[in-house]
Amino acid sequence: MERWLAGEDVPLEQVAASVRAWVPFAADSPLYRLFATRIADDPALLGVLARIPSSPPINILFAAVQRLLSRDDALAAWYPRLAGDARPAEPAAYEAFRGFVLEREADVLAFGSRRTQTNEVRRCAVLMPVIAAALGERGWDGPVHAIDVGASAGLGLLMDTVAYRYDGTRIGASPLTLDCENRGAFDLPVAPPAFATRTGLDLAPVDATDPEQAAWLEALVWPEQTDRLERLRAAIALRASADITMVAGDAAVTLPAVAEALPPGPIVLWHSIALYQLPDDALDAVDDAVVAVAARRPLVRVAFEPQPGGGADLRVGLRPRETAPVALAHTHGVWIDRP
Repeated sequence: MERWLAGEDVPLEQVAASVRAWVPFAADSPLYRLFATRIADDPALLGVLARIPSSPPINILFAAVQRLLSRDDALAAWYPRLAGDARPAEPAAYEAFRGFVLEREADVLAFGSRRTQTNEVRRCAVLMPVIAAALGERGWDGPVHAIDVGASAGLGLLMDTVAYRYDGTRIGASPLTLDCENRGAFDLPVAPPAFATRTGLDLAPVDATDPEQAAWLEALVWPEQTDRLERLRAAIALRASADITMVAGDAAVTLPAVAEALPPGPIVLWHSIALYQLPDDALDAVDDAVVAVAARRPLVRVAFEPQPGGGADLRVGLRPRETAPVALAHTHGVWIDRP
């Protein structure tokens, strides 16, 4: 979504265009798709969105509403987590949503500075085979140092501790199994790559052991996706025993120092549905930092990011915007396919 300087003077046409551009990404949530489509033509709700500084603001709005809902709210009947079996998305749902937001506008806007840090662990299922192939091409068959940029709570760094099921092929053993459709018939490793160390870089790392921060992660899960909520809770439980170091700050600044402090050995660095939120100059700074680290020690970078018009792809390269995609994938890791 387009960025703006939040405030009452933001042109509502700009906000509406941003919402319409977001709608294709909501294919997995009929409720949010309905809400976004209606918000785009609703000046009152566009005015609320215009005052949310974080990006994408519509994600923050939806998560804030989920965080504030209780079973007694009229809107809650459309949210499966609160209502059991949700009603189908319909105009009445939007009217309930609209009334809730306008009635509790101050409470909603109190979440406006929060970050969209959806930590969908199933993204590991599309990253893992691409990372394994990239490591194999380089002949790196031992443990590597893993760095996740935009790591949120670090759940993606559980990549070598979860199990995977691609159609009829199962890889690994774990209390948490990630299912993914291998539409592209990619070659699969016999085991996930092993990590010597795990480091997450994030502007504001999430402490999943803190109840309020864990609740915000849950609020970012879309309402119909109860399976995602179950995976999130299972991953948080697994995260409690994992040896993961989280580093706060701009990755362009923190990455060189983090890499310098690691023991000898190759680095695999990735980011998943995270850096798309950055402007071009910030992306350039991250690219420059990666190139500088790669000049001093072996490093492979895998980027899994959305693309204009919907969808996401995976690219392998120190400057991924200059490389061709090696795979297409569902943004939540449901499937992986050939480009």
